[in-house]
Amino acid sequence: MKKQLLLLLFFCTVFQATDAQEKSETIRNRIPMLNGHRFATTTQLKSPFIATSLSTDVGFGSTSLITIPGVEIGDRELFRFQGKIFYVDFNAQYQQKFNSWLSLFLSVKLAGRLGSDMSTIVADGINSVSGGDIGWLIKLKETEKFILSGSIKATALTGNFINVAEYLQDVIEGEPYPTLSKKVPSTSVGIGLRAAYAFNPSYGLQANFHISQGESLQRGTIDNYVTMGILGDVNLNIKYEVPISLALGYSLTSTPEVSMDNRGYSSLYTGKIDYTGSNDYELGLQFTFYDVQLKSVEANTSISKVMLGLKFYL
Repeated sequence: MKKQLLLLLFFCTVFQATDAQEKSETIRNRIPMLNGHRFATTTQLKSPFIATSLSTDVGFGSTSLITIPGVEIGDRELFRFQGKIFYVDFNAQYQQKFNSWLSLFLSVKLAGRLGSDMSTIVADGINSVSGGDIGWLIKLKETEKFILSGSIKATALTGNFINVAEYLQDVIEGEPYPTLSKKVPSTSVGIGLRAAYAFNPSYGLQANFHISQGESLQRGTIDNYVTMGILGDVNLNIKYEVPISLALGYSLTSTPEVSMDNRGYSSLYTGKIDYTGSNDYELGLQFTFYDVQLKSVEANTSISKVMLGLKFYL
């Protein structure tokens, strides 16, 4: 009887240890990796991994001091101002994995632009872009160190623009129906490629390319939009046991949610610090510097943003 009890206890112990190990491996592998490397993600560069996740990004930024030209009336220029313009961003995305090669993603985004004081609000207005997208992520190829996925998505945005300066200009020029605010819908569809390569557990590289066609935030205009980017990162937790990952990247984009008024391409330079001490989530602080061409400013304007990102793997 004692031998049977000891044997039963032995098998129960082995079963519990095996079950605990399987659970530990499941938790350890919850964040997708290649060659032992976990990759950083940013708002501009999307992950190629097929996984179930929920992510949010909240950010704030501003331009440097800019000069906004006024309205010319004869030989005089009125409403010429100096100031800054503030930017606010919010992004949320849910991705659902269906099998090893297919997942569905849905996202919501909001971007706002507002002058720092009454003078810049009058000159540049109050502008916002809201909407989201839905699409499929399809894994095309995966090896020990490399993964390539393709994406198909549809995007719907709405631009809300309140511009006092343009309204006054229309009144001065005798427009029959001057408008203080306007609401412009925009839809587009596109395809893209996402890739990641892990040199070793410490170093990784990612790249994105996306092209789409659809309505712009200027009424009656159909345009093509291109976004491409590259991001390299190093995980300091592997060699130095510091739960930090550092990433640097560059993106080139013409999407309206960045420029808000379709004024050509913008170059975005991104740096990110990620906490890598958890196997369930990513927590990071992202810094982005880029330039846009505002209608209210003659030269390109440089913008700096800080964004806090949190991504849970479910």
